[in-house]
Amino acid sequence: MQVFVEGVGMTKVERHYEKGLGHLAAEAAFMALDEAGGLGGVDYVVVANALATLQDEQLDLGGYLAASLGLRGVRALTIEAGEASGLAAAQVAASLIESGMADKVLLVGVEKVTEFPSGKAYRHLQMIYDSESRSYYNVGFAADAAMLTRLYMETYGVDRELLSYWPALMHNNAKENPYAMLNFAIKPDRVSKALAIAEPLTLLDTFPLGDGAAAVVLSSKDSSSKPMAKITAIESATGLGSIELSDDPLIIDSVAEAYRRLSSLTGVDRFDFIELHDSFTITAMLILESIGVAPKGKAAEMVAQGSFSPTGTGPVANPSGGLKARGHPIGATGVYQLAEASLQVAGKFPGVQVRGARKGLVISMNGLGSSSFVALVEGV
Repeated sequence: MQVFVEGVGMTKVERHYEKGLGHLAAEAAFMALDEAGGLGGVDYVVVANALATLQDEQLDLGGYLAASLGLRGVRALTIEAGEASGLAAAQVAASLIESGMADKVLLVGVEKVTEFPSGKAYRHLQMIYDSESRSYYNVGFAADAAMLTRLYMETYGVDRELLSYWPALMHNNAKENPYAMLNFAIKPDRVSKALAIAEPLTLLDTFPLGDGAAAVVLSSKDSSSKPMAKITAIESATGLGSIELSDDPLIIDSVAEAYRRLSSLTGVDRFDFIELHDSFTITAMLILESIGVAPKGKAAEMVAQGSFSPTGTGPVANPSGGLKARGHPIGATGVYQLAEASLQVAGKFPGVQVRGARKGLVISMNGLGSSSFVALVEGV
């Protein structure tokens, strides 16, 4: 059974001090439901979230959101897979339709991280990694990314300034995205001069911390009257998620395996754009190389040459601005990516619209790849 997208909704990624977790989730959900024709026919609510238990002291988001939307009696689930929660929840939602257990599913990703000082939020974010080994070595996630960046530069002879073209591209894409948190342009030479967070990384090499919610209404072919896109497949894989345990830290094994499974299942190995997980500049480079759209050690050079820009020769990378500039509302990010990809193939994205977009790849992962999810979204 095929899975179609009937409607999407997103809030701007921002520090929403005036809105709570439920408010954000309901706002995105009603936007998606309105586009899909209303509440009628929804028989499952699937919510993606990573930090509500810690940040907001809230359990059973699925049940409470269903009740607040007036969807009493429907089935509800809450899915957590760290940073990959959004696309993990999408895989569950799509599976419910494919199995015949549901005809229409409301998928919502929501995260609220600005209720507390940033220091507390970042301590909670540290839990996306193996807390035992990271706590033992007292290594933060920025330090891991910095070590990978140094290894990448030394192994392939890549200059620090070459890596600065990725953040600049993301900001340039995001400046037209009304949902983006950092919708302003920057030049590459500004990146390495920004505040250092872990040498050689600077503040402009990573994502801004923000709140947000995104929603997608999924349905089966039988119940879909006006689909905007179809989810052809979602695949996933687990990995070591660790620099010290990996045979090759410069390949994200779970991303490579999830993509291999998706390509084998669909027969598709070419696409018009990618919405990928760029929590740091280095993770973007490694993902591009792990799925083979860039040779090993060449992703930064290809970015600098414009290969992944809206006018480049390769698939357009993160036309939304990615985690780097759209923002990264942790557990909701994968649902944002899915909504953005659906709008792209429908020709309706309000920011950088990829010309003639018919196939898009969505890649989400947790940490350094402990879990990775890859989705193929196509036009209808």
